[in-house]
Amino acid sequence: MVLVSVIMTSYYREKYIAESIESVLNQSFRDLELIIVDDFSEDKSRDIITKYMAIDNRIKVIFHNENKGIAKSTNDGINIANGKYVAIIDSDDVWDKRKLEKQLQVLNNNNNFIVWTNGVLIDQNSKTIGKSFIELINSQNKKKSGNIFLELLQGNLINKSSIIFQKQNLGNITFNENFKRLDDYQFVVDLANKFEFFFINKPLTSIRQHNSQSLTNIHRSTYILDYIRLYKYFLKKYNQQIPLKTKLYLYNQIINLSTTLGMNIKRFQLYEFKVDPYNFIINLKNESKWVRNALLKDQNRRTLQILYRLYCKSFRSFIVGLAFVFKFKKIQKPVRFWLSFIIFIFFKLIPKVNFPRFFPMK
Repeated sequence: MVLVSVIMTSYYREKYIAESIESVLNQSFRDLELIIVDDFSEDKSRDIITKYMAIDNRIKVIFHNENKGIAKSTNDGINIANGKYVAIIDSDDVWDKRKLEKQLQVLNNNNNFIVWTNGVLIDQNSKTIGKSFIELINSQNKKKSGNIFLELLQGNLINKSSIIFQKQNLGNITFNENFKRLDDYQFVVDLANKFEFFFINKPLTSIRQHNSQSLTNIHRSTYILDYIRLYKYFLKKYNQQIPLKTKLYLYNQIINLSTTLGMNIKRFQLYEFKVDPYNFIINLKNESKWVRNALLKDQNRRTLQILYRLYCKSFRSFIVGLAFVFKFKKIQKPVRFWLSFIIFIFFKLIPKVNFPRFFPMK
């Protein structure tokens, strides 16, 4: 039985996977196995993996016969892991030679820690870009060690290719295969609910940045849908543990992302109303009145913002949207709404006025 099992998932990484494999095999700590799960790559990735497997008997391989997704691939690798500890690396990232050695020094003192590290960003030619991982996600001042469960609920700050944990601590925690893009975020939050994290502020991983990392509309919509599902997952699973302010943040994210998703898809000009964030608020039957009222209080501004965007598109869109607001009973229209609306119309009828200065945009 080895001490550390390293899980590497691969999908169309022929250009980078050799460097990634070598960074694991060349670790100063040698008592490890490398489990590579290829998710039906049709480039030369499998040939490269097979070549290294013939050279080093510490490598185990799973070749999927169809694309099953990164969550399923990672779970498959963990399921056959023999090590006491499990570490994860993406097949385009690279480890510092002493990465595992330094993390195991921490785990020797407390093997229940989830140990992760800082990293440097590298380009497609493996040249350092300049920023560290922590700087990239603007988390220099965020809590990174100890109980970081609530910190993670407001944004993922964990470098996935750096984490190592004790396998037996997983219990029923897995990478949720319902998430296409954010399974790693779900995974670290579930871990943080049970265990403390330990952060090593040294660049022990190199994280690959790709020119193609600007998202297409399809990929952007996939991420947005995953975030909506993920925030609902957090609220459902940890409802009793999440403080009211954090709940309010998560609900607001769901509403904002729903509206954004509607704007991106653009099936028709009022899709954002069809997402129906107001119905979502009203149906929070089991939620506290404080959260519901806080969300509804923001409804006036949100409605006027949408009308403003429709007006900028065309006057016809604005009229159709206005009719929808009047017709849709779930959009509450108290006195404050009508006063805001009168001001809205008044300034729209005076072209010389710089409307956004007066309009209550956030």
